[in-house]
Amino acid sequence: MKVVGHVLLTSAIALWLLGCAPAPPDEERIRGLLEDMTLALEEREASRVFAPLADDFVGETWDLDIRALRMILRREMLAHDQLRARLFDIEVDLLSTDRARVSFQVLLTGGSGLVPSEGRWFEVETGWRQDDDWKLISARWEDVIGR
Repeated sequence: MKVVGHVLLTSAIALWLLGCAPAPPDEERIRGLLEDMTLALEEREASRVFAPLADDFVGETWDLDIRALRMILRREMLAHDQLRARLFDIEVDLLSTDRARVSFQVLLTGGSGLVPSEGRWFEVETGWRQDDDWKLISARWEDVIGR
């Protein structure tokens, strides 16, 4: 019984310390949001993909608002059993206390089997704004193939 009490006390102290820990640096928070978005895409959870997007998000390349982007994602989820995004060379540039620019390359793949039947490689530049949390406010992308 003493061991159980000791384990419970240690666990409670550890949880309390985690609750008191400072928020992660902004760069880590943004990287975490991107990671969660890519996992959500793979798990086909559209609401999690869109959670970090601001209501006034603009997809500059195709002049998309958040509603149009939702329709494209829905179409792609219907067309492919599996969707994946792999991000590379992520660079976070904190422009001020409430603005950031994040650039990266992404390989998007889709298919129905173990091996993707489709894939595209893009260079992406995104804009972020910190309100209560960091929100994705803009994205611009360029197809890497054929440049």
